[in-house]
Order: sequence, then C-alpha cells, then structure tokens
Amino acid sequence: MKNFWQKYKTQILIFLAVAGPGLITAMADNDAGGVATYSVAAAAYGMSSQYFVILTTILLAVTQEIGARVAIVTGSGLGDLIREHYGVKVAVFLFIAYFVVNQGVVLQDVTGLKSSIQLLDSVRWLPWEAVLIFCCLALIFLVIKLNYKNLQRIFLITILFYATYIFSAILSHPDWGQAIKLSLFVPDRAYITDLHYWFTLIAVLGTTVTAWGQFFVHSYIADKGLKPEHLNKEKAEVYSGAVLTNFFSWMIAIAVTYTIFINHKVVTDAATAALAIRPLAGNLSYGLFAVGLLAASFLGLTIVPLATAYVFTELFGYERTLNASFLKGKVFYTFFIAQILIGLIVALFPKINLFGLTLYADYLNGAMVPVIFFFLIKFSEDKLIMGERYITRGFSKWFLRGSAFFITIAVVATLIGGLIFHFQ
Repeated sequence: MKNFWQKYKTQILIFLAVAGPGLITAMADNDAGGVATYSVAAAAYGMSSQYFVILTTILLAVTQEIGARVAIVTGSGLGDLIREHYGVKVAVFLFIAYFVVNQGVVLQDVTGLKSSIQLLDSVRWLPWEAVLIFCCLALIFLVIKLNYKNLQRIFLITILFYATYIFSAILSHPDWGQAIKLSLFVPDRAYITDLHYWFTLIAVLGTTVTAWGQFFVHSYIADKGLKPEHLNKEKAEVYSGAVLTNFFSWMIAIAVTYTIFINHKVVTDAATAALAIRPLAGNLSYGLFAVGLLAASFLGLTIVPLATAYVFTELFGYERTLNASFLKGKVFYTFFIAQILIGLIVALFPKINLFGLTLYADYLNGAMVPVIFFFLIKFSEDKLIMGERYITRGFSKWFLRGSAFFITIAVVATLIGGLIFHFQ
C-alpha cells in the first residue's frame, strides 16, 4: 500500500484537486425529482424501467466529457458560447424554455425537501412549515457566504448519503438475476407496445441526462478554472460520476421494484414510495429511503437553481462566480434566491404536491436534450473554437449525433402518440 501511494501520489492528488464538477453534476441528476421519477417508473414497470441504464450511462459520460472539454479549452460556459455565436435572440428563446423546465425541477426539489422532513418525523416539536423555511433560508445563506471550495466540500459530503439507497435495495431482498436481465438485456415483453412505457423511459432519460446538467458542468468547470493539463483527470472524474449516478438510480429501482411493484402498489412520488416500502421492507428501509430523499432534495435544490443562475448571467453578460460577494454578483445570487423562494411559497400550501407532475417535467427535460446536443456538436467539432487537438471525433462524435437523432424521434413519436391516445 505504501509503495502504491508513493507511485501514484501525484496522480491521486491531482485527481482530488480536479474532482467536483463531473461528480457533483452527475449525482445532482438524482435530485428529488429524479428519485421520484425512478420510483414512479419502477412502481409501474419494475426493473424494465431501467432498460436504458447502460446506454444512459454511456450517453451521460460522453456528453459530460464533451462539455467538460469545451469548458476547459474555451474557459467559457455553454451560455457564453451560445450568446457569442448565435446572438441574443436565440439566447432569450433558449433561456425561456430552459427556465420553465428548470423551475419545474426546483419545485420538485422543494417538494422533495418538504416530503423528507415529514417522512423523517422532524416536525414533532415544530411545524413542518417552519423547518422547511429554515432549511431553504439556511441553504441560501450557505451559497451566498461560502466560497467555491467550501461549497464543493458540502456537495461532496452530501453525495455520501446516496449510499442509503444501496442498503434500502438490499433490504428489499431482490432477485438480482431477474433485475439484471430485465434492466440490462430484455425488458418485459408486455411493455414493448405500451406507449406510456416509452414515455416513461424518456422521462427516466430526461432526469439523468439533463439540459441543466450540460449547462452546469460547463459553468462549474469555468468557475473552477481548470486548464487543458487537467483534462485527463477531469475525464476520469466525469466517467466515474456517470457510472455512480446510474448505479444509484438502479438501486432505487430495485428498492421500489421488489417491494412496491411486485405487490402491485400504486405510487405517485418518492414520498408515497417510501411510505409504501415501510410495511413491506420495514422501518429501516423506509428510513434509509427517506434520508436519501433528503440528501437528493438538498443537492438538487442547490445545483439546479445555480445552473439556471449561471445560464442567465452567461447569456446576458452579467458577473457569475461563486467566489464573488453578493454585491458583486447580485444578479447571479438574486436569480438563484428567486427560484428557491418561488418553490418555497408554492410548497408551503399543505395540499400541493408537485411530485405528481414528475414524469411530465422530466419528459420535457428529455425533449430539451437534443437541442443542447446540437450546441455541443457545433462547438466541440469547431476547430476555430477547440483547435485541432481538442475537437470531438471518433466514437464520441457519432454516438452523440446518433443519440440526438433517436431521442428526437422517440420524443416526437411519443408526443404524437400521446395526443392521439388522449383525444380518442
């Protein structure tokens, strides 16, 4: 072990210094809305809901690596590049669509935080409204007061709580062979012609490979100031994040499949999934699932509004950095705060549960992905922007193009099919 440390000490230290953007962005895809989507999908279709997990992992790894490479080479966020090369009109149109989708995700994350507070019985001596307000205000305070490095440490510590889903999955006593077969090789044949099944798969894709995630990894890397010499280490971190986030989504699906799905229970969100798990797998599994939801809500409620704030300030030329004071970055921070406060106000109405819209919100995220891929393709293959050495080529180039094509076809087909089914 000592010899190993001496041999690889420098590489390990460089990796740890670079680590953060890829891992945090990938894991934040498993926010409260993501947990809800995986739960609802698994409750409806079991492990067949994870049928695209390998392709999704590869797609997330490829797109995040391309985004990281573009950010490192150019030193700019994706929003900066779009404004510079496509003009303000395109920037405004894109931002409106992006904001609507992202605000939906923020609303899910606030609802997730509210649900996790209630699930963990945190309100025995305080009303849940007071706890929720305190948590949101504390989160805002931390983002404003802490610098980039300290915030990143909090993000990385939060990620550790996702391990609760591993134990929750194990406590569900799954059939591991069946889980692997249905999610990796052959889905249940009964679902092949089910239009809603394919709609759900796009929603699962949309909560994993997100539009905001592509923008955030650009901005976060530019904020961190990584250079081309860090590229290989950042690539390793991005790939690790893609594998890890989909491993946890797979664990969530297992926990739900072998408790709720096999017992034919109906759930509409992550909170009802946790409640349904309780009598089937016990209090420990229930508690672990709820803790995981709390961590996912906290991470998502920080990262998603930051991603929107990054994009707004980049597209319209304002100061954007987590190292700036509130006065210097007032537009950036104000936009971040406004999104959380909107979500908080809505969530304070006791009968409102926005998790019911989770599949639709993530479907829209999936529908936006090909648009973002278009910009990734244009920028990453432009020699004037990237230079000959860093342009996208080979497998990554064609995999990204092919994915954009097939996702577009799937989105259009399910949309048309859904409209026909709705009006029949």
